[in-house]
Amino acid sequence: MTTRLKLFLLATLPLWLGVFSPAAQAQSRDSLLRVYDTRTIYGYGDKYIMGGKQLPFRKLKTEFAPGVTSDLYQQGRHDRAVSRLLSVGAVAALVGSAVLRKNEQFGGIALLVVGVGLNIGSLRFSKKSTELVDRALWLRNKDVLFGSR
Repeated sequence: MTTRLKLFLLATLPLWLGVFSPAAQAQSRDSLLRVYDTRTIYGYGDKYIMGGKQLPFRKLKTEFAPGVTSDLYQQGRHDRAVSRLLSVGAVAALVGSAVLRKNEQFGGIALLVVGVGLNIGSLRFSKKSTELVDRALWLRNKDVLFGSR
């Protein structure tokens, strides 16, 4: 080995030990774990948890930065409202159908079909809403852990 190479290796030894030492890796892993535990949002059905505390769906709005994640959340929120509206309409149509059929009046079968259709539409919007909010949370958590794109 040449003298220059020995001097170079000796001069860069602290750098190599700092980068590849287990303590340096453990410190970054611990800080990442701390951020993961305190700042990421978990979704459990219609409940959301951040830092061990439950967040209602409406409070999620403040957790999204303007941009793609906020847009996904807003679209998911809109689809959730449409789903609830269709669900209420389905119940009303099914109750109306039962009343009409009990009184032996016309239109009971038609309202039954409408109620089932509205219910299926409600399920579609509910599923889409969940997918959009889950995607927004995934992107937000990725940005929190690894920085924005």
